[in-house]
Amino acid sequence: MTPSLSRQFSTELHSRAIDACSDVEELRRVAKTLLTAWQLQAEMSERYGAELLGLKRA
Repeated sequence: MTPSLSRQFSTELHSRAIDACSDVEELRRVAKTLLTAWQLQAEMSERYGAELLGLKRA
């Protein structure tokens, strides 16, 4: 599946910002923020999918 053009643009924009950063502490903060966002998105997708399928979560 190919991401939309706006998602591709956003990914490229953020990738370039990461590439331009030389501050290790800033990169750690960014990585932790992205990890948290990824986990939240995964949780929301799981809940939404279960809701659509009428499944009960443990």
